[in-house]
This record gives sequence, C-alpha cells and structure tokens, in this order.
Amino acid sequence: MNQSTFTETIDEIIPSKYDRCKNHDVVISPGGIILIIEDSHTQTRIIKDSLIDLPLEIHCVSTGHEAIEWLNVNKAVLLLLDYELPDMKGIEIIDTLAQQGQNLEFLVMTARGSETVAVQMMKRGAVDYLIKDDAFTSLLPTIVERALKKIKSEQILEIAQNALKQAEKRTRLIIDSAADGFISMWDDGTILDWNKAAERIFGWSYKEAIEQNLIELMMPETHHAHFRKNLLDLRNSDHSLAQNKLIEATALNKTGAEFPIEISASIASEGEPCILNAFIRDISNRQMLESQLIQSEKLASLGQLAAGVAHEINNPIGFVKSNVGTLSEYVGIFTRLLGLYEELSQAIREEDKPQQERLLTQIQTIREEEDLADIFEDVNELLSESTEGLVRVTEIVQNLKSFARVDEASVKEANINDGIAATLKVVWNELKYKSEIVTDLGEIPEIRCSPGQLNQVFMNLLVNAAQAIPERGTITIKTEATSEEIIIQISDTGIGIPEQELSQIFTPFYTTKPVGQGTGLGLSIIYGIIQKHNGTISVESKLGIGTTFTIRLPLEGMCA
Repeated sequence: MNQSTFTETIDEIIPSKYDRCKNHDVVISPGGIILIIEDSHTQTRIIKDSLIDLPLEIHCVSTGHEAIEWLNVNKAVLLLLDYELPDMKGIEIIDTLAQQGQNLEFLVMTARGSETVAVQMMKRGAVDYLIKDDAFTSLLPTIVERALKKIKSEQILEIAQNALKQAEKRTRLIIDSAADGFISMWDDGTILDWNKAAERIFGWSYKEAIEQNLIELMMPETHHAHFRKNLLDLRNSDHSLAQNKLIEATALNKTGAEFPIEISASIASEGEPCILNAFIRDISNRQMLESQLIQSEKLASLGQLAAGVAHEINNPIGFVKSNVGTLSEYVGIFTRLLGLYEELSQAIREEDKPQQERLLTQIQTIREEEDLADIFEDVNELLSESTEGLVRVTEIVQNLKSFARVDEASVKEANINDGIAATLKVVWNELKYKSEIVTDLGEIPEIRCSPGQLNQVFMNLLVNAAQAIPERGTITIKTEATSEEIIIQISDTGIGIPEQELSQIFTPFYTTKPVGQGTGLGLSIIYGIIQKHNGTISVESKLGIGTTFTIRLPLEGMCA
C-alpha cells in the first residue's frame, strides 16, 4: 500500500472552541506532521493502516540518524518511535534531540517489552509505551488521538496565558490586595488566575490551582452538576444582567473540609470561549451570625407559642391522668379477686368444702357488685385513649425539639408538604381559636433544602396570619409544582396591610405590630432564608380583605 498523505490538520481532527481567543486575536497554529520512526516496512504499513481513519499527515523514516536529520529541518507534533533501530536505540534519539533543544512528544513502540526501558522512556516524557502484540493496532489510534488532544490542550493553555499576561501585570497588585478571593477562569471552570486571598481561603497555592478545574477542585461532588448549570446560565445570560450575580455554595478547602462561600461572578470577555471573573468570599462567620439570629428568632417565636403548646400538652396529660386513676381502682378489684382465687386454689388442694363454698360466694359477690364485664371493656378503652394521648404529647415534643434544634439548618432532600404539616402541629393552638385552616397541598417532589429553616418560615407566616385576623377567619395553605419550581401560598382573611407599607415589610426591624408584640426581624429573616434557597417571596394585600404570601422555590433546590 502506498504511503498515505493527508492534508487535514490536527485542528480538523480535534475541533475545539479554544482555537481562537478573540480578545487578543491569536490563532493556534495548524498541527504538523506525525513522524513514524520504524525500520520494518511491514510494521510501518501496519501502523499507517491502523491510523487510516484519522485524517493525519504522516512521514516515515527507518533509522535514528535519518529521523534526527529530518527533525533538524522539519517539525513534527508527535513521534511514533520504534525502540530498537539498526543504528541506535530510541532512548539515544530522544536524548540527542533534547540536547538540541527539541523536546517533542513521543510514543515508544517495541516488540520486546522491558520494564527498565519503559521506566527510562516514561521519565523522558513518553506519552505511552506500547508492545507490538495482537492488541497493538487496536490501541494505537486511541493513544495517538489522546496524545494529540494533550498537545492541543497545552497549546490552548499557552495561548490563554500569553493573552492574559499583559492584563495580569496591570491588575496584579489590585487583585492580590483584595480581601476576597479572585479567580479568573474559562467558562468550563478551568482556572486561569488565582490571587493571594484565594490561596488563604482555599489553601491551594497559585501553582497548585492554575489549570485545575474550579468545580472539581473545590466543590463537593454532589454539587458539581448544580454549579455547572450556574456557570452555563451565567454564560448564556444577557451580560448586563449577569454581571456580579451572587451565588451561595458549599466549597472544599485543601484539607477536604467544607465551608460556605459567596461567589460574585461576571463575564470578562466575549467570544468562544469566554472568560469569567469571580470574587469569592468565605461567609462562615456571616452564616454563623445569621444562624444565631435565626435561632434567636426561632426561640422567641416558640416562646410566644409556649402557653398554647402547654395547653396542647395539658389536655392529653389530663385525661391520661384521669384514666390512670380509674385503672388503679380496677387494679384494686383485680387484686382482691386474685387473692380470693389463690385462697380457693388452696382450699381445693386441701379438699376443704366449706372453705370452697365461702370463697366462691365472695368471688361471685364481687363479680356482681363490680360488673366485671363492663370493667374489662372499659380497661381496653382507657388504655387506647391513654396511648393516643401519650402519642399526641410525643408528637408535640418532637416537633418542638425539631424547631428548636440548631442542626436543623442542615441541607437535605425534604418534602415541603411534610414541613407544613409538622409546623401546623406546633402552632395549632395559636390558630384554632381564631381561624379555620384550609389546606390544598398538591403532589410535589422533594427538593434539596434546609427543612428546619423553611419550617420557621411557615411558622412565622402562619402566626402572623392568625394575629392579623381580628376575631374569626380563614387561613389557606396551598402548594403546587410546575416544571421549574414549587409554589407555596399562605393566605389569610385578616385586616390586610396598607399599600404604602408593603414595600417595607421585609426591612429589618420594621414592624406594623404594637410595641412589645414584634421585633421586626421575622419577615426579614424569612426573606433571607428564601433567598438562600435561591427562591423568591412576594406579598399581595388589600385592606379589609386579607394578605397572601407567595413563595417560589426552584426544583433544583439549594447548595449546601
């Protein structure tokens, strides 16, 4: 078979969006030739045939000296090097080229494998080391293509680094003096720049971070898909709207510890690919303070509900106590009967007929006086009622513990309807005397969220709704799911909110309640919690008709 010459270049083999960096008008140079250095014409033909499906330009030589002479005049992007040649070994060719300043990518081929030779060649930068066995021709195309992609990647990174070099000099001082971490990256997350603050926040040095993928380097694996979507949304959005979009996420530092961050990302350059700049802030301290504030508000809310909750507990405890008193009387009767039966058993063993008759008479008298049939039936009812009352108390206590616990801020998969049901049990005594509760809970999927914090949102809105109703009204809770989000609506038929105050109700410390009845933090905290869930909360209200709060949470949920 004649030697095949292909005019297609490597750029056509591996089309890449990185071929042009438009901001600097630099084009990656076309790929060169693959040089086969093989003394066997048969092997040369086999190698060329195995690469026939790859549009490559191939040149062949049969000796080491011929290869060196050819490379002194021409350029090759990859050498396919037979280790055993008539005039010299493959390692000698590579060493000679290195002395001449030619550090080329090469792949070693040999008929006789040697671990020592393999180690020597890999130390000198061999892409791979292949034995010419039965699998040789099937493996070679894949390995060649992988090597070309590696070369292409290196060319891309070199162009990107050169393109950013001048801009980096002008901005380096500003970037390194920033308190927030600064990361510049391609839109696929490949890191191009990394400032001193980023080193401090994440623990990786500049050299360790550059060329790594931001998502794989510092995001928990469970969050990769979500963060890639955020980058894609930023890339595809209108630039004027995308600038400085805030994203909260969970990151990993060099030790593998998770911590919360806030990312302010913007598009730095147009074209394919585009460059994204991001300022990253460690918000561990801020979240700790927010958590303390939320916990404080949560406990304050529970304090306001304490009297009602105590009443809810006292009711079942009261009838359990009464039932236990009745059961104690029944136990006394059963104890008397068991004593008489024991005496009767003794009389039967001793064949004492008079004693037997006397005991039977006493037993029959007690059975008739106490109506044992009714007692047996009543015992079952008392035990059932007491069990039901204790279950009710247990539920109330468990729900209170769930609301009060700090660790309920953790992020996990949860169903919003379950949270609403649990919240209603806690605030029921606050609601039942002033309102009828109407629930229309639709079929909704679980989402990644902080159940404890969302339950606090529901509790605050429900208590506010009850307090807005002067005498008697209706509170309606509705949930539904669309293709993109879950919608929660909590409506009341209360007095409503004046239109001029609607724009201020989520402002910290602003309250419409009388002095002593509100801190003005409830709705502000609610607003912050919903924002953390990447959701929105809005309000509609009319005086004398009522108020509706609408919460929208995305189906993809939040990052932990």
